[in-house]
Amino acid sequence: MDTDVTGQHPDPETRWRLRQREWARKLGRLQLGVEPIEEQLARYRRATWGLTLVPGLIALAFLALFSAFGRPDIGFLVVAILFLPIIAFSWLGHLRLEHRARAYLREQAAYERERMQPRDRPAETTTAS
Repeated sequence: MDTDVTGQHPDPETRWRLRQREWARKLGRLQLGVEPIEEQLARYRRATWGLTLVPGLIALAFLALFSAFGRPDIGFLVVAILFLPIIAFSWLGHLRLEHRARAYLREQAAYERERMQPRDRPAETTTAS
């Protein structure tokens, strides 16, 4: 359900405001215009590492516990069912957010280039009556 707003408004400012509204919806957790996108992505990357480390340590404890009682197969099964999805989905979410942020930054750079280019305006002509 992507709406193409590029052809509706000839004014680049209006087009960009509409695109920013769309990007704000797509980027969800990232706040546009508040702080640099790179800093926000770095914070989410640290949180993703936290969502890797903590469940990873808990999974290791489960694996050690089941191995101590002679059933590492059940330990691997518990780890695979309970902890690997947490780690995998946190990284998938982070990668998706990072990909969308890069696309937003590319579109923003294209808008800035377009805005800085001089506009070709037709010269006003006067007609002699």
